[in-house]
Amino acid sequence: MTLNRRQLLMSVAAALPDLSVESARAAFPWASRETYLNSATEHPLSVYSSRAMKNYIDAITNGPDSERDKYENLRFQQETKAMFAQLVRARPSEIAFVPGTQIGENLILEGLGVQTSGGNVVTNDLHYGGSLFNYGKRKEMGLDVRIVKHRDGQIDIRDVERVVDKKTRLIAVALVSNVNGYVEDAVSLSKLAHAHGAYLYADVIQAAGAIPIDVRAMGIDFLACSAYKWLMGGRYGYLYVPEELQGKVLAPTHFGGRGSGQTGAARYEVSTASHIGCVCQHEALAFIHELGVQNIRSHVRTLTERLQKELPALGYPSVTPRGTDSPIVTFEFKNPEQVRSRLSKAGIIVTLRAGAEGNQMRISPSVFNNRQDVDRLIQALS
Repeated sequence: MTLNRRQLLMSVAAALPDLSVESARAAFPWASRETYLNSATEHPLSVYSSRAMKNYIDAITNGPDSERDKYENLRFQQETKAMFAQLVRARPSEIAFVPGTQIGENLILEGLGVQTSGGNVVTNDLHYGGSLFNYGKRKEMGLDVRIVKHRDGQIDIRDVERVVDKKTRLIAVALVSNVNGYVEDAVSLSKLAHAHGAYLYADVIQAAGAIPIDVRAMGIDFLACSAYKWLMGGRYGYLYVPEELQGKVLAPTHFGGRGSGQTGAARYEVSTASHIGCVCQHEALAFIHELGVQNIRSHVRTLTERLQKELPALGYPSVTPRGTDSPIVTFEFKNPEQVRSRLSKAGIIVTLRAGAEGNQMRISPSVFNNRQDVDRLIQALS
């Protein structure tokens, strides 16, 4: 299916003719109520996605059937799939709808038959905690799992090379780490995997919509993500499986419902995808394409670079490697009660967490944030 970008973006352009990165803040009312710097946890909805979902709810509450069908037809779903495919430089036939990232990762593990083949999985401790829990449980059931430890917040490819062997079936990573924003060297990992007859899986929940992704240029064999972070809303998800690996390398392991008799990546779909999630994503993806991921990235980079410069000078050491090109920056901090109190009084929302590596503050600005938001954060922490 060829993406008709003009048609897909018509509703957004009509609602806000001067839509740009500079004007995007007005599309997110939350930004005027709190200093929200926490999109790595959940991205606020735009007024466009919210309005579209309200219209859909009205249609399935009051009818008529023709109104319902505007949102529950195959063409609408194909447009959404095509917009996501364009975002990661894939073909629409290579994208399946899944409930969320973790479902996608499990479908890949099971479809590759990693454990039954006697193979192993290589991952690292900057991968998402839920995935590491999954691998831990599978290790208890006999799967050979090899977890590389990070060095100063990043992964050394030489450490990965030491544990990859001829039995490795999958290297699994978060393209952008939710821990500190570290961006994996997908090209090097892909070359390493392919040299051993293995595949590269990337969880892109913290990347899609936030940084440019090109699955073929990066050598990514499989990816999955949910939509409620940088894809700007909807409890919805996507799975990428390239055409040459469909059915032959990655076997469908769940059957029935929507995927019955389907070709392409749709063969991995089970049951019907959430209609309201699709409505939300249809509008959100149009919004993202209209702004342009590279423009979003450039805007957010100015904010994260300033944080990387100023917060360490105030006594908050960065645990995000300098030069990391993602929308997530994480800092260490002391006096948790004091920091929480200051941020609360200033109406600033970030992620504060305590763990084995100490107290950490994760800051994740998006396109609706501006310099004044960062000013308020710095002033509160000073």
